[in-house]
Amino acid sequence: MQLSHQCQTGFTLMELLMVISLIGILAAVAIPSYSIYLKRAKVSEAFFLASSLTHNITEYYSMYGKLPVNLQALALPPAAKLSGQYVSQMEIVDGAIHIQFGKADEKLANQILTLRPALVIADPPVPAIHWVCGYAEVIEGMTVFGENQTTLAAMYLPKICLAN
Repeated sequence: MQLSHQCQTGFTLMELLMVISLIGILAAVAIPSYSIYLKRAKVSEAFFLASSLTHNITEYYSMYGKLPVNLQALALPPAAKLSGQYVSQMEIVDGAIHIQFGKADEKLANQILTLRPALVIADPPVPAIHWVCGYAEVIEGMTVFGENQTTLAAMYLPKICLAN
């Protein structure tokens, strides 16, 4: 008499359900974090685009001892022409740069990020400008110019843009 020994192969329904539920739990935890990460990456475009404006404002201040009141003072194109994939426009008001996000991202649409110049007031003027981003606090001994119009949610901003 010959005994046959059969092995079961494959997974049971219960094992498959457990694996699917674990994948679902991991996805539920990871997707919101990834979504915030993507928004922050989109906000980083604003800093790249604003770098040329901060450079122009610093040069203007070095030459004239005052901050430009608008884009025309720097002989730059209108605000709507200064844009990118996620940034719809950038404007200068009393030395401050206001960056508005466009409709490419629903959560960022029409939100504003402000970069304000902060200076040490001295005679003769010190040409070094420190930029205060969003909700960040001004360094002691410096005077900040322009109004903070930031409306962007703090969770999408880098730490340098947040109050301590």
